[in-house]
Amino acid sequence: MTKKDIITQLRAAKAAHIQWRAYAQAIVGGFSIDQNHVPVIHTNCKFGQWYYGSGQMLSNLSGYAAIDGPHAMLHQIYMEIFKLMFGETKKGMFGGLFTSKDKAREKNQKQAQELMQNLVAVSENLLEAINMLEREVMDLTDEEIEALY
Repeated sequence: MTKKDIITQLRAAKAAHIQWRAYAQAIVGGFSIDQNHVPVIHTNCKFGQWYYGSGQMLSNLSGYAAIDGPHAMLHQIYMEIFKLMFGETKKGMFGGLFTSKDKAREKNQKQAQELMQNLVAVSENLLEAINMLEREVMDLTDEEIEALY
């Protein structure tokens, strides 16, 4: 595999992440999304499949490890957003008596928007980590690239 191939894979993985983030933003915006785009565990999304699959050849590089934590956190936040927007609302024993569905939906929407701000911030950290890994790969010699696999 060449340096160009690795950079192409990294950029495709980054694009998959950006597309995935757009699905979270669509959910918060009230748009329906295809069932294939619902939250998944971080090892199963397109980015995770690359990171835990062919991307592991970069695991000896220092930038590789900086990606795992933010990526897993994104999926956790996304799942919380998804549950707020589409899951059962949590009610106490008397919650249904004093809170309308519209108020509960409004409260969930506000919480989802706050979570979305967190998700975007974590996403920016992840994208920066990917960019750092990309720069690290760009700095490798052909011999170092060959030694990766």
